[in-house]
Amino acid sequence: MSLTKYLIDSDVARCMCSYELIEDLATALGVTLADFFVLSQLKYQLHLAKPAKALKKLGTSQAVQQAQRLVDQASEVVVMADSANYVLLDGTPDIDGGELALFAALCESPSTGLVTGDKRALVALCKVTGAIESAFTWAQILCLEEAIACLIAHFGLDHVSNKVRAHVGTNIALEMIFGRSRAATIEDVNEGLKSYLNDLVTETHGRYVSPFLAETTT
Repeated sequence: MSLTKYLIDSDVARCMCSYELIEDLATALGVTLADFFVLSQLKYQLHLAKPAKALKKLGTSQAVQQAQRLVDQASEVVVMADSANYVLLDGTPDIDGGELALFAALCESPSTGLVTGDKRALVALCKVTGAIESAFTWAQILCLEEAIACLIAHFGLDHVSNKVRAHVGTNIALEMIFGRSRAATIEDVNEGLKSYLNDLVTETHGRYVSPFLAETTT
């Protein structure tokens, strides 16, 4: 499957901008920031109209600049409330309004992917039955850890590790994988990512499709 556009949830956007990796993520996925779609509330969540608050939220001026470029160049997700996909998903427990809009938009195009940091929403999505099941494939979905694996494959461990370890407090789970007191080896990082991804595959009853696991278990 060839994905040419990507929906980016707000948690992933915040993390990747804080780590100064959002532009690298686009490159690793073979697209540009203009091929990303974000929720309309992202610019408010990151306080981009208030530089001091944005800096406190994202950590560095470089991170704020990346976030601003993301918002400027990406498109906003637009899903009508009466969309069939939206209606079929509405009311699903553990899927909030933002993820609901992203999932509905995902169903509108087989060439669009979704990068999400909301594990709970993915677990909830695997329980949704009915017509919506045929509206998308799980191969369109990448979790945050899968995106990190993609970045490492494209840019190398040192590049990604240095970025993550320089911005402590952004995502505790990722920072533990990369090492806090000292940088983790590629073997340890791979094991950490594999552990998370295997858990996600299990919790989604085998529906989540992990390219990283497929590559590292063959």
